[in-house]
Amino acid sequence: MTKEEAIQEMRAGKKVTHRYFSPEEWVTMGIEGQIILEDGVECSPEEFWQWRTDDSYKTNWELWKK
Repeated sequence: MTKEEAIQEMRAGKKVTHRYFSPEEWVTMGIEGQIILEDGVECSPEEFWQWRTDDSYKTNWELWKK
């Protein structure tokens, strides 16, 4: 799925992963819009996306299935 689709899924409380993530890595959004990582780290969407600007992060997202 695209980045935009992944963001919509995260806003709905679903966990998503990316092709470059390890099998246990996922990301979602909290009710206040903060990004939540699998290890409990929280950050703003701006902080999360500032390190993921490569074109490969515009696609290659999927729902985390574990």
